[in-house]
Amino acid sequence: MTVNGIGNVNSTTTTTGTSSSTKGAEDTTGLFETEETSQAEQAKKDAQKAMLEAELAQLEAELANLQNQKSEKETYKKELEAQKRSLFNRKTSIEAQIKANEEAMKANEDEIQQNENNIETAQKEIENLQKEYDKKNQEADKLNKEISSKISKILEDSNNSVSEERQKIEEATQEANEKVQSGEITEEEVAQYVAQKVGNPELANFANEFSAISSLMTQVKALIEEANNCSLQMTAKQTNIKGYQTNISTAISENEALEKQNKPLQKQLVKTNNSIIDVESEINSVNREIASIDTQITSVNANMQSVQNSISQLDGTSSSTGWTTSTSYGAFDSSSYEEYQIGEKQEYVEKESTVSKSNPFLSVSYDFGSYTDMTQALDAMAQHNQNDSNAARTTVESNKQEIRKMYEELIG
Repeated sequence: MTVNGIGNVNSTTTTTGTSSSTKGAEDTTGLFETEETSQAEQAKKDAQKAMLEAELAQLEAELANLQNQKSEKETYKKELEAQKRSLFNRKTSIEAQIKANEEAMKANEDEIQQNENNIETAQKEIENLQKEYDKKNQEADKLNKEISSKISKILEDSNNSVSEERQKIEEATQEANEKVQSGEITEEEVAQYVAQKVGNPELANFANEFSAISSLMTQVKALIEEANNCSLQMTAKQTNIKGYQTNISTAISENEALEKQNKPLQKQLVKTNNSIIDVESEINSVNREIASIDTQITSVNANMQSVQNSISQLDGTSSSTGWTTSTSYGAFDSSSYEEYQIGEKQEYVEKESTVSKSNPFLSVSYDFGSYTDMTQALDAMAQHNQNDSNAARTTVESNKQEIRKMYEELIG
C-alpha cells in the first residue's frame, strides 16, 4: 500500500513536474508574441498617421489654393461692381440729358402751339378789321360820290343862271334898241330900259349847298381816319403775326437741334445699357464661380475634418479637439450676392422725328396794298372833291361878278 502510495505520489509528482515545466514554456512564448504584435500595430498606425498627415497637408494646400482663387474672384467682382457703378452713373447722366432735351422740346412745342393760337386770333381780328375797313371805305366812297354830284349840280345851276341872265339882258337890250329905232326911247334910255326890264338879278351863292358839302366832307374825313386806324391795327397785327411766325421758326429749329442731340445720346444709352447687362452677366458668373469655390472649400474642410478625426483616433484623442471647420469657409449663401438685371440687350433704331418740320402759318400773309391803296384812293378822292368844291365856289363867285359886270356895262 505504501509502495503503491509512494508510487502514486511519485507518479503524481512527476506528472506535476512535467505539467509545470510545460506551462512555463507556454507563458514565455505568449509574452514575446504580444510585444511583436504591438510594435507591428504601432508601425501600422504610424504609417497610417503619416499618410493621413500627408493627405491633410495636401488638403491644406488645396484649401489655400481655393482661398486664393476666391480672393481673386472677389477682387475681380469688386472691379466689375465699380465698373457697373460707373456705367450706371453714365446711364443716369445720359438719361438726365435726354430728359432735359425732351423737356425743352416739350416747352418749345407748347410755345409753337401758343404762337399758332396767337396767329389764329390775330387772323380773325384782321379779318374783322378788314371788314370794318372795307365798310368805312365804302361809306366814304359813297359820300365822296354824293359830294361830287352836289358840286356838279352847283356848277350846273350857277352856269345855267348866268346863261339865263345873259339871255335876258340880250333880249332886253335888243328890245330897247328896237324901241330906239322906233323913237319910243332915246339912246340914253336904253340902259335904264334894260335895267327895268330885267330887274336887279342876284345870283344864288349856294350857301346851303356848300354847307352840306362841307358837312359831308367832314364825315368823309372821319371815315377815312377810321379806315386808316383799321389799317394801322391790321399792320400792327400783321407785324405781330410775323413775330409769332419767327418764334415758331425758332422753336422748330431748336427742336430739330435737340432732336439731333438726342439721337447719339439714345445710341449711347442703348450701348451703356448693353454694357451694364454684360457686366451684370459677368458678375453673376463670378458669383456662381465663388459659390462653386465655397462649395469646394466646404468639401475640403469636411475632408480635413475627417482626416483630422482619423488622426485623432490614431493618437487616441477626442475628435472634438481635432480640426474644426472655420466659419470663414462656411457654405456659400447665394442671398449675399445681388443679381442685377435691367433687361435684354437693346438695339438703337432711329425713329422718325415727331418735330414739326414746317409751320402752315408761316405762309400766311396779308396784302398791305389791298387796304392801303384803297384808303389812299379815297383820300385822294376826298381831296379832289375838296378842290372841286373850292373851284365851284370860285366859279359861282366868278359868275356873280360876270353878271355884275354886264349890268355895270349896261349902266355905263
